[in-house]
Amino acid sequence: MKERVINQEPKWVDTHCHLQLTDYDLANLNYESIEYLILPGVDANSSKQAKEISMQLPVPAYWAAGLHPHDAKNLSSQKEELSRLIGEADLIGETGLDYYRDHSTREQQHENLIFHLEMAKDLQKPLIVHCRDSFKDTFDLLSNYEGEFPVILHSWTGGNNWTKKFIELGVYFSFSGILTYETAKDLKLSVKKIPINRLLLETDTPYLAPGKYKGQNNKPEFIVETAKQLAMLKDMTLEDLSSITIENTNTILGK
Repeated sequence: MKERVINQEPKWVDTHCHLQLTDYDLANLNYESIEYLILPGVDANSSKQAKEISMQLPVPAYWAAGLHPHDAKNLSSQKEELSRLIGEADLIGETGLDYYRDHSTREQQHENLIFHLEMAKDLQKPLIVHCRDSFKDTFDLLSNYEGEFPVILHSWTGGNNWTKKFIELGVYFSFSGILTYETAKDLKLSVKKIPINRLLLETDTPYLAPGKYKGQNNKPEFIVETAKQLAMLKDMTLEDLSSITIENTNTILGK
C-alpha cells in the first residue's frame, strides 16, 4: 500500500517584519507559512529589541540594525551605539529617504543614508532601504555603491520608469501588502519588468496589511495574500514563487 503524501503549503520569507513594534504574543502567532523572518530596526533601541526577539521566536529569524529616515535627525546621538549594533547584526537597516513626511530634513536624511551605505560597504552586509517619494535621490546615492553589497528596496512602490532604472543597479525589490491594493495599478504593471531573481516578499508588520485585512494590524501569516498577488502578476505558481523568493533571500544572506 502506497504511503499517502501530504502536500505542504508553500513557505515564505518575510523580509521586513517589525515584531518588536507590536504587543503581540509572539510565541503564539501563526508561523506555519513562514520559512524565516527578518526583523529590521528603526533606531538603536528597536534594533536591540530586534536582536533579542530574533533569538526567542519559534521560527528562524535574522535581525537588522539601522536608523529610519524619520529619525535621521538623531544620528549624531545614536551613531556610536548604531555602529556597534550594525557590527553585530545580520543586515543593516532600515534606513533610506522619506520625502513624504520629512520628519527629518533632507540633509539629515542624506547624511544618515550615507552613514549606512558606508557601513554596508565596510562590513559587506546587506542594506534595507526605505524609499518614499525620493526615487531620484535614492537612486543617485545607491548608484555610488552599485554592486558592492546587496540592497533590498523595502516595500517597493515605484512605477514603470523608476523600476526599470533601479533594475539596472541590481537591487532586490521587496513587495508588501500595498501590491494587493486596487489603487496600485502602476505598481502591478512595474512588477512584470522585474527579473525573478530580484523578487522578495514582506509584511512590514504591523503596517500595510494586504487588502483582505486592510485596517487590521499586519501579521507574518498575512504574507500569503501578497504572495498570491505577486504569483499571479508573474504568471507562476505559488510553489515556484516560494522557491524563488527563499533562494533570493538566502543569496542576500550568503546562506
